[in-house]
Amino acid sequence: MEAWRTKQRIIKSLEERLGEEERKEARKDPHAKRRPRPCGLTIHTGVGCPLACAYCYIYDMGFPGAARPYRLSPLQMAYAVAVNPHVAVGPWGSLIAVGSVTEPFLPETRELALGYVKSIATHLGNPIQISTKMPPPTELAEVQKGLDVLISVTDTTGKLEPKAPPPLERLKAGAELMRRGISVTLFVRPIVPGVTDRDITRLLALAAELGYRRVVFGTLRVTKGIVARLRAFGVDVTPYVRELHERRQTPIRYPKEKFVAVARQMGFEVLPASCAANVVAHGQACALCRWGPCGDVKKLKVDVRDVEEYLEARGYKSVEVYVEGLKIRINKRLKPIDKIFLEQATRLPISEPAR
Repeated sequence: MEAWRTKQRIIKSLEERLGEEERKEARKDPHAKRRPRPCGLTIHTGVGCPLACAYCYIYDMGFPGAARPYRLSPLQMAYAVAVNPHVAVGPWGSLIAVGSVTEPFLPETRELALGYVKSIATHLGNPIQISTKMPPPTELAEVQKGLDVLISVTDTTGKLEPKAPPPLERLKAGAELMRRGISVTLFVRPIVPGVTDRDITRLLALAAELGYRRVVFGTLRVTKGIVARLRAFGVDVTPYVRELHERRQTPIRYPKEKFVAVARQMGFEVLPASCAANVVAHGQACALCRWGPCGDVKKLKVDVRDVEEYLEARGYKSVEVYVEGLKIRINKRLKPIDKIFLEQATRLPISEPAR
């Protein structure tokens, strides 16, 4: 399979640039093993975050309130992603999402975050998206054609984000990136009842005035700790919560429909999830999850013989592959590692025989 051959070529090229100990460290790293979700693989530029947003989930996961840069060098990170057996590399490979257990553009992590996205773009070529509450650096304009930047804002006041830069500052910095040719998406996440809903028209109007034309709305997910922190800010979300746990996050019951309707009336393209913005910004398509399909699905072309050759090389006998609509059917049960890789490489779900 061409996607597999491309992966092996890239791995070999990176191995020639890294020393033995550097390779060993990268191969042991979680980025080299973690299964990507349909929305892609998350890249950690650091651990911990000092922004203290009331709704943030990382503190209940045990992450600290101070940030430290991630331990891998940019070249090691590209190598760790490349050797991950589940990940497809290349321009149509696994989606890459930067920004999860820390804010990527904190002073402590800014240069490393830039190094990571540049290294992945240069050596792997995978579609990259970055989520940030900091004003994104203008250097991003030089990273990758199609790069998507999510400017994360909950409302125009920033009342629930006491240590983050003001929302207007973030929005203006995103507008500057747009002027430099970068795709920038307004990321209204999370929607907080009593906060976001009171401000949504003003927020969208401000974003539209600055040139934003695309928006993603994200659901608030809560733990007992998040509910308590929100209450300390005068926000009670318990009427919208089914159940609460110490660490497991539960999405609140709060409809997005009215936000979507307002945004569309104001001329915004409303996308169903953050990964959809990554797909659309790169002019691609994906049909891996229930939120899609996203993008131009006519671009999702599968070479059946190519898939069969990959599976035969992986030891499967008498393989038959069919493409039915936006799904690939295979007459064999696959090992999880092969199923995930094929789905990542084709952007189509795999259907197997029942056990």
